[in-house]
Formats: sequence, C-alpha cells, structure tokens
Amino acid sequence: MQEKREIKQTVKKPLRVKIITAICIVIAIVDISCVMINYNQYMDVNKDYSDSLAKTVANTVILVIDGDGVTGYSESGKRDTSYYAVWNKLIDYKNTSADIVGLSIVNFDEQGGHYVFDTELSEQGAFLGDIRPFDSKQEEVRDALISSKEIEPLVYGGRTDYYIPILSSYNIPVAYIIVGISTESVQATQYAYLLYIILIITAITFLFGAFLIMYMDRFIIRPINTMSEAAMNYSEALIGEGESPIGKLEIKTGDELERLCESMKHMERDIISSSSQLVIADWNSSHDSMKQMYNKRAYEEKLTGLEAEKEIGIVYLDVDNLKRMNDTYGHEKGDDVIINAAEMIKKYLSTNITSYRVGGDEFVVLASSCARDEFDKMVEAMKADKAGILSDPNDEFFCRLAIGGAYREEKETLQDTIKRAEGMMYRDKHTIR
Repeated sequence: MQEKREIKQTVKKPLRVKIITAICIVIAIVDISCVMINYNQYMDVNKDYSDSLAKTVANTVILVIDGDGVTGYSESGKRDTSYYAVWNKLIDYKNTSADIVGLSIVNFDEQGGHYVFDTELSEQGAFLGDIRPFDSKQEEVRDALISSKEIEPLVYGGRTDYYIPILSSYNIPVAYIIVGISTESVQATQYAYLLYIILIITAITFLFGAFLIMYMDRFIIRPINTMSEAAMNYSEALIGEGESPIGKLEIKTGDELERLCESMKHMERDIISSSSQLVIADWNSSHDSMKQMYNKRAYEEKLTGLEAEKEIGIVYLDVDNLKRMNDTYGHEKGDDVIINAAEMIKKYLSTNITSYRVGGDEFVVLASSCARDEFDKMVEAMKADKAGILSDPNDEFFCRLAIGGAYREEKETLQDTIKRAEGMMYRDKHTIR
C-alpha cells in the first residue's frame, strides 16, 4: 500500500489536467484567431464601403465641376449664379448619405488650404477664398498636399477624410475633393459586431471544447486510468483471492488503447505462466523429484541458518541393503524401498521437524527448537516403528532403515552433532548385521 501511495504521489500533473489545459489553450487560440480574422474582415468591408462612398461622391462632384472651373473660381474669387448652383448641388450630394459629414474642394499652398467650395453651413464652414492653416494630420503630408498628389485618408476622432485630386483639362491635379466620412456609427457597429462574434465564436468553441474533453475523457483518459489502477492493484490481487484486476479489464475503444489492454492481459498470462514455472523450478531445485522431499542443497542451506540453534536434534538414517536390492531385483524395486523410507520418515515431521534426502540411500531429519526428551521419544518411536522394515522380511534379504539420533550438547558444533548422529546410525546398522 505504501508503494502504491508513492506511485500516486509522483503523478504531480495528471494526464486529464494536461489534456484539458492543452485543449483550453488550443480553443483560446482558435477563438482569438477566429475573432480577429472575422473582425478584420468586417473592418475591411467597412473600409471598402467608406472608400467606395467617397469615390462615388467625388465622381459625382466631377460631373458638375472640373479642374478648370475650380481654377477659375479660385482666381476670380467671384461667387456668381453658377457658383451657387454648383455649391447647392454639392450640398445635395452631401445629404445623400448620413455617413457623409463633409464635402469640400480645396487647393493647398505653403499657407495652407484655400477653400473653393465647402458644404459646412455652420460657423465652422468656409467660403470661397478662405484659408485654413494645416492641421496636425495635414502637416504630416504637407508636401504631398501642396503638389496635389494622392494621399492616404486622414483619420480623425470620429471621421475619415478622403483627399481625391481633381484634374484640369490638361490632366494636371489642381485641387482636392475632400470627402469626410463619419466613423462614429461604423465604430459603434464594429464594437457591437465584435461583441457578437466573440459571443458566438466563444460559445461554439466552448461547446466544441466541452465535447472534445468529454470524448477524450471517455475514450482515452478513463481507459488509461482504469489500466493504471489495475496495474497498481495487481500485486494486492495476487496476494488476495479472486480474479486479477487486469483480467477483469474491459476496454472496448477499437483502437490502440484496446490493443494495449489486450497486451496487458497477454503479459499477465505470460507472467503467471513464468511465475508458475519459476515456482516449480525453485521447488525442484530444493526437493528430491521422486520422494517429494527436500534435497541435499536445501539441507546445506538450512544448516547455515541453524548454526546458532541450541535446542536441536539430528536424526541420521540410512537404507540398509539398497545396493543389493537394486542389483538383485532391479532399480524399480529399489525405488519402492526409497519411497517406503520417505513415507515412514514423513510420519514424524511437523512445523519444526524437517527431512532431507542427502544421498542415494541417506536421509537426515532436523528437529529445531525441540526439547531433548521430545527428541529422544521421537528417535525411539522411529526405531520401534515397523515401517522401518522397507521390504518383505521373508525374502532372502530385506531393506530396513538404520537410525541414529544425536541431540546437540553444550559447546558442541552442529557438525559434531551431525557426526555423532551418523556414527550412531552406523552402530545401529551393524547391530543388525
């Protein structure tokens, strides 16, 4: 559990948070980009409208007065009947659209703008011959205005002035038709449109993002978390009972995640198979394959851990006449004798009493944490056990277990105890012969 907790703690930034963050960033970028693109396109449309309106007014003005007429009025300074007729038409042209807030014909020199016509009828209006100095915007293009060249529209707070050259009969620019287009209503419309597209595009991208997040959570994040939980709980499932969490996984996404899930199941089967084989191999390495008893390797490893044991008894056992049995009746009969010996020994085993086959016909019983009197009783019971006769006693010869037991004495090494037990076994063997 501690290891599982540590694994969870290392996940400082869950995949769900990363994906949601990435989606939100992408949605924000898309949202802002769409708003900017749409707004810029809208601005371009409005600018095209203003440009078109200004050019239309200018072309209409040219129908009633040309460059020569402008020069004539400018030089004479007389406002006759024809002058007023042109002036009234210019006023009518201005009034054709509420967006037209100014219409003037002006030529420029070093002093500033010399007005020929002006449709502004208030006190700010100009009459023929009035001179107005350059304002701050005009100062920036002063030389171009004096030369009557084409310039970019001049943008003021609530209006944009278009300067369109008017030509003489010799195709020489002599003055400007200045058309003022209001930008106040346009700006208000632009702001409203900007708010509109922000709301619409944000709503669309939000819904798309929410759908994308739910889709990612349903088909990617949740399956990954399910597999992760199964993998982290795998060791606990092996200790307990029941089906493993990996075996119960059901990921049906039809993509790489489903294939990963099946790969995990396949890996689990391989692990279980390999673990089983490893357990079997480990068991075989420490057991006698025929007698299902610990072998000499396990015996030597056990002795290493019992070196400091004080209350320990050793029983050394040897099958008498086994070689003669193999030579006379064959190894099959000899194997039966060994099996009988193992079965007889197993009757005396317990939690702290273990047996080992240390040779072809030799066995050792280790009784650890065992009192001397209990050990002595066990040895006597083994010697008196009729099962110690391992073959038919009526045969020409028979096999029996020769038994020798020794309890560890004070200041005696474990190896000395084993030698004493072995010596007593040989004494038992010779007493029968």
